[in-house]
Amino acid sequence: MKMMHCAGRVTSFSRQIIMAMILSVLLASPAAFAAQNAERTGVVDFGKIMQQMPETKQAETTLQATAAPLQKEFERLKLDFEKAVAAYKQQAATMTKAARDQKEKELNVKGQAVQKYQQDKFGRGGVVDKKEQELIAPIRQKALGAVQTIAQKEGFTLVIDKSVLVYGAAEQDLTFKVMNQLNIK
Repeated sequence: MKMMHCAGRVTSFSRQIIMAMILSVLLASPAAFAAQNAERTGVVDFGKIMQQMPETKQAETTLQATAAPLQKEFERLKLDFEKAVAAYKQQAATMTKAARDQKEKELNVKGQAVQKYQQDKFGRGGVVDKKEQELIAPIRQKALGAVQTIAQKEGFTLVIDKSVLVYGAAEQDLTFKVMNQLNIK
């Protein structure tokens, strides 16, 4: 379940970075819209480009290989915790109050350990997140470089992602030109 989520996070993470870059460009240069007649604005489907890059597929495979043993260990820890809780529930009626209190403390510590493991491995800044960033950064740079090359070659001064576009003419779409630049079929 987590591995499937990790593969989708690659694309989601890339789109978030592009959105942030686009918004910073738009906010940093409001004059860009005032002088639209003198400038050409292009559009790319950056998510599609990233998904189609062979490097992205390799990164997803590597990320899944990294996440698989961590997910397996998490499932084992979670199962151990669930078994301990079930055993406690069966024995709770026959235990003294002191023994129940002690067992509840142990279960609480064990539950927190499972949550900490999950956060450390799969949460923000965790092992899987860091690996994803490490794998995606050079791929994203390559795609951005191709966008920049095509934009300069075609005379576009502003290129935005299709996901933030409300309306645009088809001739402004540079997606396939960028994909050709990257040798993506």
